[in-house]
Amino acid sequence: MKVFIQTAITLFLLQSITCGAAQAQKIIPGHSLIIALPGKTLSAQDRDLLKEIQPGGVLLLGNNISNRQQTLNLVAAIKRTVSGKAFSGALPLIYVDQEGGRVNRLRLDNAPSASSLGAEGSEGKIRDTAIAYARAARERGIEVVIAPVLDLKVPGSRAVGDRAFSDDPEIAWLFGKRFMDGILQEGLLPVVKHFPGHGAAIEDSHVQLAHLNLTGQALEDTLLPFKNAVDATVPAVLVGHIACPALDPEFPDTPATLSRAMVTGILREQWGYDGFIMTDDMNMKAVKGALEDLVVRSLRAGCDAVIICEHNPALLRKIVRTIALEAENDPQFLDMLRQSRQRLDRFSSRIFPVDIQPEAATAVATQTPRQPGSGQETIIQHKVAAGDTLSKLAVRYGTTTETIRQYNNKNSDVIGIGETLHIPGN
Repeated sequence: MKVFIQTAITLFLLQSITCGAAQAQKIIPGHSLIIALPGKTLSAQDRDLLKEIQPGGVLLLGNNISNRQQTLNLVAAIKRTVSGKAFSGALPLIYVDQEGGRVNRLRLDNAPSASSLGAEGSEGKIRDTAIAYARAARERGIEVVIAPVLDLKVPGSRAVGDRAFSDDPEIAWLFGKRFMDGILQEGLLPVVKHFPGHGAAIEDSHVQLAHLNLTGQALEDTLLPFKNAVDATVPAVLVGHIACPALDPEFPDTPATLSRAMVTGILREQWGYDGFIMTDDMNMKAVKGALEDLVVRSLRAGCDAVIICEHNPALLRKIVRTIALEAENDPQFLDMLRQSRQRLDRFSSRIFPVDIQPEAATAVATQTPRQPGSGQETIIQHKVAAGDTLSKLAVRYGTTTETIRQYNNKNSDVIGIGETLHIPGN
């Protein structure tokens, strides 16, 4: 199966780079995916998967984050595994949901909700709060903050509620803009969500398909913050699992994540948006069907990237293979991927460049032969200091205690002060 996947991708890449000088951008199917990982360090299986599918992004969830140093080490390990360098802007980009309130992935002590900030009404405090979130994210190597929420605060909304700034579309946009300003000031990128507007939908798309059953002025009010964000050239828009019959009358029960009418028809063609568009998590219960087919449908609808918070290596490999085969058989789909790659490049180029350096001062990178196998890789030489344990070092360098034992021919976790350990880099 693995050989078949690699063959399909190789054939696809050969086709993608032989379509003329104007279309010479190399396309990698995995760049259409923003995936999640299972833990706070990378296992050997995680590394193999990342190297193979080369995702365009990785979304850090609560299970990936404990503290600043651990998160920074994990980010550096992810980037080095895929691109060979730990540098902001290099793929995969690292994303986090950090709205504040009940969506506080960075585990910050002071993380007020959008609703509480909106009630206070201070534009300066909203901007300063976003700066604090972005600074904490940047210190952890994270580059993209999936916030602010531009949905309206509507009574009875299960999914949004206190995640929204206001029930007034003009104020929701004004406060959302201040939040965006704070993120951008720190050199990170914001992503507005959830187009076309989850606040007025009663259902929670985590559990079932949400319906935006509005028309006329009420619908225009819901759309206004997103239209203003597009006019302000927001770096990225996240579309939700929200069906809207008024916006897609031909397919009234199709969520925006799968709707060509809403993504291409409204965002791209009517509003003229040429920024980066991503879906909400495609593993949510709002969408039904084979995940690989849903991903292709989203890309055909006009989305540039699909979030998948399901760490199933076999399934992710199948999705990548499906994208590659679809592009091999359909030049129009291949051209859509090429345009998405250009948008991804423009998106990543807006990130303030920072060299991510997670290792302690005692770590020196050298090139030595890999002990457990063949080939060359970066090996960190760490001189053991007081308080060091294998588990702490595994977290610091984004690996596992088992791997450190293997590279140092150890049968136990006992280490001595002054001892030099060889730890695999990325």
